[in-house]
Amino acid sequence: MNIATVSRIARPSKEQRIDTIVESARKVFCSRGFEKGSIVDIARDAGIAEGTLYRYFDGKRGLLDEVLRRHYLVVFDDIQKTLPNMEGHGNRLRYLIRRILLAISADRGMCGLITRDIRQFDDKQPSLAQDLNRQMAVLMAEEIKAGIKSGSFRADTSPRIVCDMIGGGLEVIAHAYMRTGRAIDVNKVTESISLTVLGGIQSKDATAQSM
Repeated sequence: MNIATVSRIARPSKEQRIDTIVESARKVFCSRGFEKGSIVDIARDAGIAEGTLYRYFDGKRGLLDEVLRRHYLVVFDDIQKTLPNMEGHGNRLRYLIRRILLAISADRGMCGLITRDIRQFDDKQPSLAQDLNRQMAVLMAEEIKAGIKSGSFRADTSPRIVCDMIGGGLEVIAHAYMRTGRAIDVNKVTESISLTVLGGIQSKDATAQSM
């Protein structure tokens, strides 16, 4: 007599289910936008009931924050591993500019989500993307301050103004990318921004360093 063995399919763990929901939210938000993308759409893409989704997230805003957190985590993790090994404050600033450009060009859907949808949140409840962008600006400002202290950058350099100039330039590039869909030449744009910025703040005594 043959005994058929029925193997039970293991249910996904809590972490696996959350990963699936967040990935579905990313797809829906990037394709439809935060406003038009619905919890129903996300639950359907994740293959779960709408009520199940609410067991893990309290709504779309919480999902958006988690999508953004995971996106920026990759960027900051790379920075944490790479930046300490780079020599020269100019090179380190150049690397930060390049890393942001890579993040912009690598995922047009996420670029659109960040440049388009975070603007609907007012200052009373800033989005996670705004907070993480500020953290990136802090990294740049710290590098500029260190360059001033070491004599690599001019003493009269304003870290805030330089960061605003870089941030504004990168924002224009991101909006142009969303408008035209034209690929960004990351290396060329990095060098263009870097030469413009560093040309204005580098000390005359500083030695130009190559990447």
